Amino acid sequence: MKKTRLSWLVLLIFCGCAGVSITPISKQDAIDIHKPNAGKSGYVVYEPMVVVEVSKKEVCLAKDNTGKCIKQETSCAAGTPFVLPDYSKPYLIDIKSGFGKAGTDVNIIDGWRLGNVKDYSDNTAILGSLMTILSSVTPFRKAQDDKKCRAGLYRVTIDNSSDEKSALKLTELLIY
Repeated sequence: MKKTRLSWLVLLIFCGCAGVSITPISKQDAIDIHKPNAGKSGYVVYEPMVVVEVSKKEVCLAKDNTGKCIKQETSCAAGTPFVLPDYSKPYLIDIKSGFGKAGTDVNIIDGWRLGNVKDYSDNTAILGSLMTILSSVTPFRKAQDDKKCRAGLYRVTIDNSSDEKSALKLTELLIY
């Protein structure tokens, strides 16, 4: 009789555990999850990508006595960084319920981005550090020619390909 009770207790403990499963999925799986009989359950979130807007600005280098600009040059200006979803990197978050109050807490921000899971750990600290680095960078760079300063949206990535310190790299997303 004691073995039977112990077996049921062990079974209830393992079946009653709550948890969160975060799994990378394909773009097609992310699309198909909303279809009936998809075979998967959960929420789809996307990896965030840091984006900046680059524009051409006319910078005054010298003014006359009346305050009118007499010498100027074209420079590139990077705006304040922001995040957008990277639709090529979806993740499936599946929440499993358990017995009692030993559940999990998942926060999804802006309808697509994972904010925190259970212990309130947050991935925005890394993003905040990157934003601080980007905001400390001088926003103007002299344009050598029109090909070097193309107005548009650029993805910010960290380039680790060189032996030197990591460098920020801008990849074109949308040129206008």
